[in-house]
Amino acid sequence: MYSVMIVEDEMLVRLGFKNAVAWERYGMAVVADAANGREAWTQYSGGRRPDVVITDLRMPIMDGLELIKKIRERDAQTRIVILSCLEDFDLMRQAMQLGISSYILKLTMTEEEIHQVLSRVRDELGAQRAIGPSTGIIRNPGLLKENVIKNFVFYRLYSKEEFARHIDQLKLRLHPERLVVCTMEIDHFERVRAKFNDAKGELIRVTFLNVLNELLDQAERGEVVADEDKRYLFLFSFRDVASELKIREELSAVLLQVQKVMKRFFNISASFGVSGMRTGYGALHELYRESEQAIGWKFFFGTERLLFRSDIDPAAVEAGARRKIGLFGEQWAGDEGIGRQELEAIVRTFLASGQPGSEQDVRKLFVRLLHGPAVAAALSEVEATALAASRGEEMQACETLDECADAFAGFLLDVAAARGTKKRLSPDVARAVRHAQERYGEEISLQGVAERLGLSPNHLSALFKKELQLNFTEYVNRVRLEKAKELLLNTNLKSYEIARRVGFADDSYFSRAFKKHTGVRPNGFRRLWIDDRPGAAD
Repeated sequence: MYSVMIVEDEMLVRLGFKNAVAWERYGMAVVADAANGREAWTQYSGGRRPDVVITDLRMPIMDGLELIKKIRERDAQTRIVILSCLEDFDLMRQAMQLGISSYILKLTMTEEEIHQVLSRVRDELGAQRAIGPSTGIIRNPGLLKENVIKNFVFYRLYSKEEFARHIDQLKLRLHPERLVVCTMEIDHFERVRAKFNDAKGELIRVTFLNVLNELLDQAERGEVVADEDKRYLFLFSFRDVASELKIREELSAVLLQVQKVMKRFFNISASFGVSGMRTGYGALHELYRESEQAIGWKFFFGTERLLFRSDIDPAAVEAGARRKIGLFGEQWAGDEGIGRQELEAIVRTFLASGQPGSEQDVRKLFVRLLHGPAVAAALSEVEATALAASRGEEMQACETLDECADAFAGFLLDVAAARGTKKRLSPDVARAVRHAQERYGEEISLQGVAERLGLSPNHLSALFKKELQLNFTEYVNRVRLEKAKELLLNTNLKSYEIARRVGFADDSYFSRAFKKHTGVRPNGFRRLWIDDRPGAAD
């Protein structure tokens, strides 16, 4: 049983987290809790040294960052998980450098997120125990490859010498000479997950790793491990090849074969981000970061690509994106009736002050375009709510600039088709819709509205699904979120005040729902418009 210490100054959060999690499910037990870093360090240094420390960052007397530093000075093996708020990202970045396993956002944490984090920590602890902290003796080779590689590349838990010893003991196809790291990303992973009917992704992971390992066995070079749901990490070394040109040719051949097999057997596409080449295991962490940067350029270059970091010129990427967005803007602004001037102004402002070479900034541009008041004003409230929600979800699933542009062009076609027509609703649904639009700030239930209209809840629910293609609760939430957008743009009310005013009792749930609906959180949405700077949103 792994021991856990929880460090959190908010008593309700600390006790709630301690008592709400089924720790035994992960082979864990909470053996200590503390209200600040000093109290935790006293217990830790006094002999109560847990396997896992779950700590807040902002605490009185001694904060979480100082606690983590003290622990790391004494011990690299204790697994550390951060409990954090949304505004703590700067502190989290500092903590990352000290070697943490993961973090959980207090305001938005879900049962699934907690499960994923604790499962990962349990696996890391299992790898540490299997290897042995001092002797490095391998006790379960089949379990260890992924943990050894990830613990070194991601968390730097071993010295270069220890990592080299583990590589030799596991007989992996790795050497310190001429190393290259590749990040493979499954394109449109949610579609793949749905195809496999694998909500947790475990079947996908095992299946793909089996295929990928077999391909590397055939190539007699490299190792692969799972990174996250849609990403896999490849490590290659070329100590037997001196020519950089030949290395690139051989590497490209292996990766293209991977793409070919994934397409042929699973009908899915995969993209690769390829790092530069360096010698020495100590370079693997930086090579991994380079591969991550390279795969990030998929947004601009498209899916199913081999993206070599050394080939990518950020200035050229930005120039190309600027040209594309300008052309898209000209196409989108062709219809006076759906906010042509507003569309032109948004694109013009973005090109003048935004960063066309930043995926994050470009995505925020599309949030502005999709949720522009002048565009929505062309529709009835029912149609605007439904279209913005459906296209917003589609937009968030887009993985490239071209896909985002196509989705927005489809949205404009939908608006144009719907403009000037009034959706014909049955009298009962029209009355329920009117009630929701007038009473959105109050508690509204299907049961209550049905009773008010003299209908059965099942009958009213069936009518909603037939005429609006969504259930009653979904419709009410969409109305509330559209009203929240109006209040964010036209008042100085704080986010939690708006949440209450539009009918959300839970501010954190409102924030999550708003982001799912629009692509950004409430304050980020406000800054997109008020500051008139697309790069300002969170």
